[in-house]
Amino acid sequence: MKSDKYSQLKNDILVGLNTNQKAAVLENSQHLRIIAGAGTGKTSVLTKKIAYLIASKKTISKRILALTFTNKAANEMKERVKNLIGLEANETKIFTFHSLCNLILKIEAKEFQKIKDFENLDKNFNIIDDKDQKKILKDVYEKLQYSLTNEEIPNFRKAIDFISYVKNKELTFEQISSSAQNSTEKKLVKIYKNYTFYMNKANVVDFDDLQIFVKTLFLKIPEVAKKWSSFFDYILVDEFQDTSSIQYEIVKLLVSKKTKLIVVGDPDQTIYSWRGADVNLILNLEKDFPKLISITLDKNYRSHQIILDAANSLIANNKNRIKKNLISSKETEGIEIKFFDASNQAMEFSWIISEINDLKKNKVQLKNIAILYRQHFYAKHLEDELFKENIPYKIVGNTSFNSKKEIRDAINFLRVINDGNVVAFSQIINIPSKKIGPTILNKLNSLAEASNKNLFDFLMDFYSKNSKSKREQEIKIPLAKENQKKLIALLSYIKAFRPLFEEKEQKFDILLKNFLEKIDYFSAYKHETGEKKEAQEVLEKFYASLRIWQKHNTNKTLREYLDDSVLSSDLDNDYETNTSISLMTIHAAKGLEFQNVFLIGMSEGIFPTKKTLESYDNDLLEEERRLAFVAVTRAKERLFISYSRSNFLSASKINNYKSTPISTFVSEMKLKSEQILSFSRITAKGDLNYTKSESTTFYQGDLVNHIKFGQGIVLNVESETIDVEFFNLESNQKIRTILKNHKSIEKIEKS
Repeated sequence: MKSDKYSQLKNDILVGLNTNQKAAVLENSQHLRIIAGAGTGKTSVLTKKIAYLIASKKTISKRILALTFTNKAANEMKERVKNLIGLEANETKIFTFHSLCNLILKIEAKEFQKIKDFENLDKNFNIIDDKDQKKILKDVYEKLQYSLTNEEIPNFRKAIDFISYVKNKELTFEQISSSAQNSTEKKLVKIYKNYTFYMNKANVVDFDDLQIFVKTLFLKIPEVAKKWSSFFDYILVDEFQDTSSIQYEIVKLLVSKKTKLIVVGDPDQTIYSWRGADVNLILNLEKDFPKLISITLDKNYRSHQIILDAANSLIANNKNRIKKNLISSKETEGIEIKFFDASNQAMEFSWIISEINDLKKNKVQLKNIAILYRQHFYAKHLEDELFKENIPYKIVGNTSFNSKKEIRDAINFLRVINDGNVVAFSQIINIPSKKIGPTILNKLNSLAEASNKNLFDFLMDFYSKNSKSKREQEIKIPLAKENQKKLIALLSYIKAFRPLFEEKEQKFDILLKNFLEKIDYFSAYKHETGEKKEAQEVLEKFYASLRIWQKHNTNKTLREYLDDSVLSSDLDNDYETNTSISLMTIHAAKGLEFQNVFLIGMSEGIFPTKKTLESYDNDLLEEERRLAFVAVTRAKERLFISYSRSNFLSASKINNYKSTPISTFVSEMKLKSEQILSFSRITAKGDLNYTKSESTTFYQGDLVNHIKFGQGIVLNVESETIDVEFFNLESNQKIRTILKNHKSIEKIEKS
């Protein structure tokens, strides 16, 4: 009977798969590389592959390891496999790279401490995210007396990228010191040295460390790698095109002679080289696995063929790739791509808004519209225009729920309660206010260093002594008595709540809520402005998330929750919108799809970037082209592409104005002539519903009246636009660029 059940399961799993998808699920003779083009059902194939392995008795679920890059993807994979095969899927090991590495390091801590230079890494290490990194860098900059107002001082983002680059390339301090050429690079070396010193002292690791430490552990102590590789019969890696050399080394060390490796990815979508991804790993996989079998998925279930033709034509210009052409599953070719050639950004943005309004008239919901761009700065003025037109929008990837101040505070309090995390403590020591600003905090840190302790341990020890007079004689704390009382109260509550969180059956959300009430957390929020209520509502959502986590993770500790929370925030896209247009960089759009996509700012120097063009590096140019390919393949129904001859709101704003060339990527898409729209052609056709039948002649100094902005004076006249200073607008919004024949503007004739 059970045999019949599995036979039926196998048949059910294969239902709905096309020929190549089915071949990928059934193939079991060798290592397997699945080249899965955009929109070809990659996730479905991967999850059905796992389910089929279990249903066909090739292995048992706990001997399958699946690796991916985000918690969201891992959870989706778990859910899909469970839906296909039931409870037997529960023991399948599905991790992100970071969560697997964290698990290995926690379990193998004693082994890891045997390695030279890693003796001091405690198994209770804390993982820090990018917000913590910035806090550490802030302390480092203050110690080095580096001011961000100095042009030679790299900003935090540049410093974090440099630190990550050094770690992923496994460069030594001597190597980066000797290669530093200019003042900024030498400062980056100093920042790196102080950053790593701080990390070691605080017993914290960043995301890069997790992977580097596991690779080091496996190489230095091969018995550990052998033990872990013996656990798995099959290792599947999702989004393999995004793997770094370190992640690949870990995978190779986990693949034993008896293990079969299955990788799924698309070399044409490798867009994270700046984060360590190496497109050559998926392209040259057969060098390490000679009997590798490759299957290509090229049937696209997302986009119409018109969109795919542009994408195929574009990416064909890359040399370093596995050739394939995406073929649409849709019966109709689809709606023509629209490309708009604008004289400046004002005109480009006006066209975008006009097209959005047309979509709205055709009952298209705003949630089905996305505006994509290479970098955030390009859309800054577009946001202003959307706001003025009352078109709701959300910037995706800008601020996640966990980035809200109240959530960061809550997590930092939990981290301090858990084990006195010094990075977190420095962020909450002045909450609520105790008049501990940067100067006093530096003095407190100096006192702690003089005592050879971290700040949290120093203050806990100092205030736990019995004799107040003895304390005052030994060390002078630079705080008024009233503020010292507040600090003592905070430390006392931290100490009191720690054992409560360790008790079984305790509800984390209730304990945290009680803790925040005890320390009078909301005292800094103004009740009359609604600040307090808003903060309370944010925290109520956080309490709910804590309850959900505990419900699904019974008997797990506070430390495990904190690890999960920081690991799940890395790379996870917080995209969710029901009533607004989505604005995002193309990197943030990876993995998403929309019925209607606007790809804007397609100018040389913007996309591809000026840095790429000036580097003459073909690898960088190919990555930029892959990024453009990702953008185009997000569109399901309609694709709008726009370009501005001037990357300013008006050509008059720059001296010696020269037209910016159109992006080479647009010409590589080989759009049909009827898809290319210029301003003059559009206005002649009347496609933009904002033009007057007669054009007015304007001169500098003319008085004009605008339906929305009121009266103003013409400052400058271009061939198709005028710059107007409006009398009744705010000082920073007075000057606007308006189309000459826009129906909202008229000249006030002199009497």
